[in-house]
Amino acid sequence: MSWSRYEGKAPAERTLTGAARDAELEDCIRLQNPNLTDVRLERATPTEVDDVDVQPDRQWYSVTYLADDGEGHTTAR
Repeated sequence: MSWSRYEGKAPAERTLTGAARDAELEDCIRLQNPNLTDVRLERATPTEVDDVDVQPDRQWYSVTYLADDGEGHTTAR
């Protein structure tokens, strides 16, 4: 297994906190990156600007996470 650190953005339901919010963010990351396996959220910071007009129940987060690409490659992103 080869772990790499990635950064990106992901939305989560506004009312979620703690482990529930982190699990939803990890699920979103998996959907956005189907080639990655075993995604583990390292950090999530709410963004200043989000899509309140488009998705009023969602908050966007800047995320840092660790994941395995399933092929043994390491990439620094």
